Amino acid sequence: MINMINPPFPIPGIDLSGKSAIITGSTEGLGYATAVVLAAYGASVTISSRRKEKCEEVSAAINEMGGKAVAVPCDTKVVSQIERLVAETENAFGKVDIMVNNAGIGITKRIVEMCEEEWDEVLDTNLKGVFFGMQAAARSMLKHGLRGRIINISSAGGLVGTKNIASYCASKAGVISLSKTGAMEFGRDGITVNAVCPGYVPTSINKAPLEIPKVREQILARTALRRLGEPWEIAAVVLFLASDASSIITGAAVVADMGTTCN
Repeated sequence: MINMINPPFPIPGIDLSGKSAIITGSTEGLGYATAVVLAAYGASVTISSRRKEKCEEVSAAINEMGGKAVAVPCDTKVVSQIERLVAETENAFGKVDIMVNNAGIGITKRIVEMCEEEWDEVLDTNLKGVFFGMQAAARSMLKHGLRGRIINISSAGGLVGTKNIASYCASKAGVISLSKTGAMEFGRDGITVNAVCPGYVPTSINKAPLEIPKVREQILARTALRRLGEPWEIAAVVLFLASDASSIITGAAVVADMGTTCN
């Protein structure tokens, strides 16, 4: 980007220097890629997942890369742990500018085979965890008078039905609705809330089906780009939504699915 002389309006850019970000579920997959990318653009990041040792390992790795990170383990099914996650980030960095509610799970079972405990496990992680993550972050942002960014990771599965993952699809559709409601509630305070809807990106959640050649071929055949996504590509979308370049966008469900839901 060149340094323009006397431009007619502010030129949008991406620089997260001085910002702090929490990324739940950030020790692997999309969350890990997001943490690395946000740190690369100057954000101080809080690495969080249920495993303390993994949080510390990823945090140390980002610090070794030249970024700034701290580790705060958290089970997002437990509201008190989410509140502690936000409080410890405030203690470390003074504030929370960006909240990425990424932690999620999936259980592959037909509707007639799923038990109550499995349904609750998915909904508590993917929907309850996002709601209370959004709540805790918004409270912090409002307290500090910040024009913050809340980014909730949904899925293309929240837009279309998919066999054998009913609880996952229901939870991700709920995330889209939560994001729209959050956008309406916090817009007057300058806080934006958006959802990102990834398509098939190889992670631990979908590793098993993607390793079946026939299933993989069927998935690829449904994508306009005829390929799977990469974690860093989803992180790039989150980066945009976390930056000032996206200041006009709120309540959106940004679809990043290689064109899977086009048809």
